[in-house]
Amino acid sequence: MSGVREPKDEEELAKARLAILHGKGQSIEQVIANIIRDKPNTELVEAVTSRIKFAQESEEVLNLEELIQSLVTMQEKWA
Repeated sequence: MSGVREPKDEEELAKARLAILHGKGQSIEQVIANIIRDKPNTELVEAVTSRIKFAQESEEVLNLEELIQSLVTMQEKWA
């Protein structure tokens, strides 16, 4: 499961920032592309970004893979 949540403490936040500084971070677009094995469209990136922000604000753990797959399925049905 790819969970998205806020760091639980200052130590975890520092570790995350250090990993990003060492090139281990990815953009949301890159993460989505890895999951769907294709370049995501702007609407998908914006929808995922919005949902992540909402989950952070409500302190909810989010299953990122499940979210992305459900949004892709919805987009395919509406296409």
